[in-house]
Amino acid sequence: MSWQLVAMLIEPYFPIVVLVMVVLQIVSLLLFFHSKSEIRRIQARIKRLAEIGEGNDLTTILERFQDLKSIQKAIDILQEKVNDLGVCFEGSLSRIGLVRFNAFPDTGSDLSFALAILTHEGNGFILTSLYARDETRVFIKPVNAGRSTYKLSEEEEKALAISLGLETGENKRK
Repeated sequence: MSWQLVAMLIEPYFPIVVLVMVVLQIVSLLLFFHSKSEIRRIQARIKRLAEIGEGNDLTTILERFQDLKSIQKAIDILQEKVNDLGVCFEGSLSRIGLVRFNAFPDTGSDLSFALAILTHEGNGFILTSLYARDETRVFIKPVNAGRSTYKLSEEEEKALAISLGLETGENKRK
């Protein structure tokens, strides 16, 4: 009885119900084909991601990222050691300037010298040796912040300038 009542109520709207059902089927088919094409597109992207280049797959690429992480850790450790070495060498004597010269005209060659040895900040000393035929004299003069409180000879000033990087160490003969 109830089916007959439903059939009687739907009968005047039957063509409209059939038309709506056909439209819904067409929309469903269109969504199905669209979804299928999206799935193919995503699968192609996954395949490109998984197979990059010649025989490289995603696991190989991920292993390389792990290797990069371990390399970065090693670089960080080395950077710490370099920083520690920098602290250790702050006060070390690292700037050197040497000038050889002939102190006296009666000697035959450049056996006298002025040697400036400084820290990176310009603190240190100048060691001067004057060679003569019958004696050799050695002097040492302190240097603070690139300057000496003592009067410097021309050769000592040049050795100091070389150690500070203001001049090159090339001998210029007259």
